[in-house]
Amino acid sequence: MNLYVIRHGESQHNVDRTVMAHTHDSQHSLTELGFKQAAITAEFMKPLLNEKTVLYSSPYLRTKQTAAAIRALLPEQVPFFENPLIREWELGNLYDFNNRTPEAKKEYKAAGQFYFRFQNGESLADVYLRATMFMNTVVDRLKKQERYENIVVVTHAAFMHMLLAFLMNTPVEDLLDFKPIENAAVLKINEVEGDYQYEKIFVPVVE
Repeated sequence: MNLYVIRHGESQHNVDRTVMAHTHDSQHSLTELGFKQAAITAEFMKPLLNEKTVLYSSPYLRTKQTAAAIRALLPEQVPFFENPLIREWELGNLYDFNNRTPEAKKEYKAAGQFYFRFQNGESLADVYLRATMFMNTVVDRLKKQERYENIVVVTHAAFMHMLLAFLMNTPVEDLLDFKPIENAAVLKINEVEGDYQYEKIFVPVVE
C-alpha cells in the first residue's frame, strides 16, 4: 500500500503572519499561488492513483482546497474524509506574533520548542501524539482491511514533521531545527521489512 502525504499550497498566513491575530488558523485560504501549486500537484498525483484510493484532508480551509484539486482528478468512487487528527499545530485560538509576552518568552526558553504549549493551543509533543493516533487508528486499520492501494493525506508542515519523527524514531533533540516542507510538496512513505522510509517525490514549480 502506498502512503502519500501532501502539504497544502501557499496560504494567506504563509505570506502574512499577522492574519493569525484576527482570523482563526482553520479559516486561512490558499493564495492565488497556492491554488496554482495545488493544481500542479494534483496533475502530478493523477497517474499515480486509481479507484482503489482513499483521500484524507485536515478540516482546515487551505487543506480542503488543496485536496479538492486532487479529488477533482480522481475517479468519482474514491472516498474523501476530513480528519481533525491531521490538523495544523495549534498556536492558540488567535496568535499575535508581534505581541508575545515576557512570561511566554520565558516559558518557551525554559521548556524548549518541542515541549512548550501555547496558550489555548498545543506543543509539538501534542502534534506528535496526534500523528501517532492517526497512524494507529486510521492508517493501520486500512492496511489490515486491504481495501485500498493508495492513501493520500493532505495536511500541514508541522504534522508532517511529527509524523516522520514518529515513524523514523527521531530523537527529540533532533526535532528542534526542522525546516518547513515546501507548499504542496509530496512525500511518499513506504514500509520495508517493518521499518518506514520516505522520500520527497514532488515539489511544484509555478512558472
